[in-house]
Amino acid sequence: METSVDVGSDERWGATVNIDPLAWYLNTVVMQLAAGGVAQAVVCPGSRSTPLTLALHHHAGIKVHVLVDERSAGFFALGLAKALKQPVAVVVTSGTAAANLLPAVVEASLSHVPLIVLTADRPRELRGVGASQTIDQVELYGSHVKFFKDLPSPEATIEVIRYVRSQVARALQCAGDTRPGPVHLNFPFREPLLPKWSHSGISVQPSPITHPILTVPQRSLADAKEFLGQFSRGIVVVGQETEEIPADLVLSWANRWGWPVFADILANMRHIPGVIGSYDLLLKHHPAPAPEVVIRIGAIPTSKSLNQLIHGLPGLLLEPAPQGLDPNSQDLVLLGGDISESLRALLDPPARYHGDPQWISQWREAHQQVTAALPEVLTQQPPNAEPQLFGNLDQWLSTHQPRPLPVMVSNSMPVRDLDTYLPTGSPHLRFFANRGANGIDGVTSTALGLSSHFGDVLLIIGDLAFYHDMNGLLAALKFGLSALIIVINNHGGGIFSFLPQHEQLAPDVFEAYFGTPLDLDLSHAASLYRAEFRRATSASDLKQYLEDLQQLRGLRILEWIVPSREENRRWHLDTAQRIGEVLSHGHF
Repeated sequence: METSVDVGSDERWGATVNIDPLAWYLNTVVMQLAAGGVAQAVVCPGSRSTPLTLALHHHAGIKVHVLVDERSAGFFALGLAKALKQPVAVVVTSGTAAANLLPAVVEASLSHVPLIVLTADRPRELRGVGASQTIDQVELYGSHVKFFKDLPSPEATIEVIRYVRSQVARALQCAGDTRPGPVHLNFPFREPLLPKWSHSGISVQPSPITHPILTVPQRSLADAKEFLGQFSRGIVVVGQETEEIPADLVLSWANRWGWPVFADILANMRHIPGVIGSYDLLLKHHPAPAPEVVIRIGAIPTSKSLNQLIHGLPGLLLEPAPQGLDPNSQDLVLLGGDISESLRALLDPPARYHGDPQWISQWREAHQQVTAALPEVLTQQPPNAEPQLFGNLDQWLSTHQPRPLPVMVSNSMPVRDLDTYLPTGSPHLRFFANRGANGIDGVTSTALGLSSHFGDVLLIIGDLAFYHDMNGLLAALKFGLSALIIVINNHGGGIFSFLPQHEQLAPDVFEAYFGTPLDLDLSHAASLYRAEFRRATSASDLKQYLEDLQQLRGLRILEWIVPSREENRRWHLDTAQRIGEVLSHGHF
């Protein structure tokens, strides 16, 4: 219905005009979304979400991607937000469609990605009375979102419009503050669901949004410096979510204190001379000198060996907002605010500090021994051993591109193998992973979300994770995206062969419940989504097909068949053992 409303003049909203309440409401929402930094949105088809879909469609400043599967759409939006470092909206209809976003919301929460979840819902009078496609969506994602608001249904009153505008602004500010994360806005729409855009000629000018910055008092920094000055043998551990921190600043800090820098592969700083990335192999089969204190920057590292080394150590945890995320039971002093500023303030050791001059040099020397020996050790493995891919990844991939190639790495074995077997990183590759919740769901969709921004993307994924998100391949076909997907087919869940279940269960029970081989011909999936397909059974095949497929664009799937999970386990243990022997001869 059309309503005559005096929209007032105190905020320059115009004079008395005939307005469709739904159109005015939606105009307010999308204008505030755009003002809050939302430039792209992922929309899933649905009836109740029609108003939001059309509102985004009509906004010239927001690019819309349409995907059918809600779970895939959530992870696609997640990947896009990671690439943009900006909030991305995802729109779904009511009912189980909203429930299907939970895995992506959880990952966004734990990996601090500003995902803006917009769910359509039935109006309040249709809840709890058996209305079709209606579930309880109030606080549906619980503590996994930073902000939730069940908004009022559209009305042509200034009070409702002002309230909706303020809540959208609050949600966006919360999503993008010093510790980004997902937010959830629930929209209860009544029928009719089609806004009358011909009567929506009102441009709401949203109020400016400011993001308060949490800073650390100088006294806290001075205390932190004095605390660190008690120790002579410390280490700096750099995890993911650290790309905004200058690597040279971290290295300068470490050099002045004489402490080594251990960088996770997802920190994307291992290629810098002086940074140590071989610690996983260093620590697996050789006793290492024990540090006394740790400075942890960013998320926890991927390596189990490194987490065991720092377990229980005192130290500092540098986070943009001090949440104290620490599964290693450390006695950590939390420093919030700008990490670079904190490092600069701590750059010079206190006057009474006496470091161990041999401490940093022995770690760097051991790192050089490992990186020098690893290529030869890998050549002693069979030609279809899984570590071959990760140890040779940098040299097998073309470096003839203007910027680093984005590489999305799946959880379970791939990200661990990358962290272990590419100790020097690469200036030509930029690594991404969903390490917040560490799930295997939505990995392909996340990679294609990255592709939507960056262009060509490489995805390294196992056969189970590939199967889990096969629906996500539709995005590549639908949007003309470019991605090269390497599927490591080890016939099931390779990581379980490294866990106690492998030793403690009968082989048939282990295979049925943990190994879970699929026995699928992946070439059919490639045909379904019109992708180029190759199948490699050796490292030489893999290298050749990589070279060939890099010259192409569009969706390309390269399946790499490796013989057995049991053999893969032996190869991993053998490689670590051989590196341990190298270190023993080097007296580390």
